[in-house]
Amino acid sequence: MFCAAPLAFCKEVWYNRSMKKNTVYEDREEKRRKDIERHTLACPHCGKPVLDHMTECPHCKEKLKPTAYQPLSDEKIKKIRIITYSVGAAVAIALIVYLIFFR
Repeated sequence: MFCAAPLAFCKEVWYNRSMKKNTVYEDREEKRRKDIERHTLACPHCGKPVLDHMTECPHCKEKLKPTAYQPLSDEKIKKIRIITYSVGAAVAIALIVYLIFFR
């Protein structure tokens, strides 16, 4: 009889703690679902739900005009890539020269 009461108490505390954790996870999942629903639109071509940042419908493969996201043009991506590669190459050359001469 002495052992039964503490075990019952421990089970009850453990059960309440796990339920509390589950409600926290459920609250997070509910918040995540609401955030996704807020960014969901109907595709003008097929009517299925798509996110507002998509440029192509995953269902019918038609082009979409995103409302919140404007993708970069190919010309701008090319300029950024050239600048990044040239700066990276300059840093690599400077590091090699430093290691050779000042070591």
